[in-house]
Amino acid sequence: MKGKGVLFLVALLIFVAHSANGQSPSPDRNLIITEGEAEVTGQNDSARVSLSIVTEGRKLVQVSEDNALKTKKVLEALKGLKIGKLKLKTSGYRVAPQRDYKVRPPKIRGYEVRNTVAVTLEGFVPEQLSVHLSKIVGKALERGANSVQTIHLYIKDKEPLEREALILATRKAMDRVRVLAEAAGVKLKRLVSLSTHPINTPSPSPLVRRTRMKAENTAMAPPIEIGESVIRVRVNVVYEIK
Repeated sequence: MKGKGVLFLVALLIFVAHSANGQSPSPDRNLIITEGEAEVTGQNDSARVSLSIVTEGRKLVQVSEDNALKTKKVLEALKGLKIGKLKLKTSGYRVAPQRDYKVRPPKIRGYEVRNTVAVTLEGFVPEQLSVHLSKIVGKALERGANSVQTIHLYIKDKEPLEREALILATRKAMDRVRVLAEAAGVKLKRLVSLSTHPINTPSPSPLVRRTRMKAENTAMAPPIEIGESVIRVRVNVVYEIK
């Protein structure tokens, strides 16, 4: 078993390989190429909520006016919460005809107007963020919003976590280089290249509530778990040996 392990390590000792910039190194150089990965987690401190006010009716003017009134009430209610660092922005407005396809040719039987508002909160401790989000969603539904499309949780400043992950990944990569060199019975000469890039990982699915909500249920403020985000990086190392 020990012999197989050494063979495996020696197999990773590559004598002709591409360097990190994609160019072929000099053929007279013997190289070790390896990598290190690391991940760190941090508590989310920010959130972006997408709320929609959707109205329907036969006459476009009436539907639009109804939507504008409800949207105004929702915005006033959210501002009335007096939450510091709260940002509100219209992120979408759509008017769509509703057609009756049972007749030929199809006829317009009414209209749907959708006004989407983006609510952003950044730089809160998890407990505060959770409370604020519950109040925002509950109040918006209470005052006329009838579609909570997404609640995206994230970390505002990822740089400290990325730095920590880079340090850990680099240490792992260098440890691997030393282990490989020792197992193969060679000496390390110099560092040829050191490169890194983030590992693309699927973001946690945003909290989604797409179903229209009935009026009798809109006064409830849902509990929201803030959770954590994960930062992953990979460091690639090319070392010349002798």
